[in-house]
Amino acid sequence: MSKNARKYQKPQTSKHNARCAQTPEKLRYRDMREAKRDLTRFRARAAEDMRTKGWTTFNQKRPYECAGCKGYHLTSQELGRVENEVVRAKELTIAELILSA
Repeated sequence: MSKNARKYQKPQTSKHNARCAQTPEKLRYRDMREAKRDLTRFRARAAEDMRTKGWTTFNQKRPYECAGCKGYHLTSQELGRVENEVVRAKELTIAELILSA
């Protein structure tokens, strides 16, 4: 596709941009890496606000997987306190499986 044709191409909508049915006010992230990247940005912005203003409104602590939209969101709650959070069991390594047998 040429540069000119790409310029006039209609943007594609995807599930990534869709809002979550359970928490429509929260941003939806495609994967954990994207959520962690934004969390790092929020923490940097919070540190900057604390230096300049002395207070901040950014208090996100961690990303979590949402059961409603199969995406990821940021939360200020502790682990297991979010209503729609998917909590997965710890995956065992091969060494742990061999030792437990």
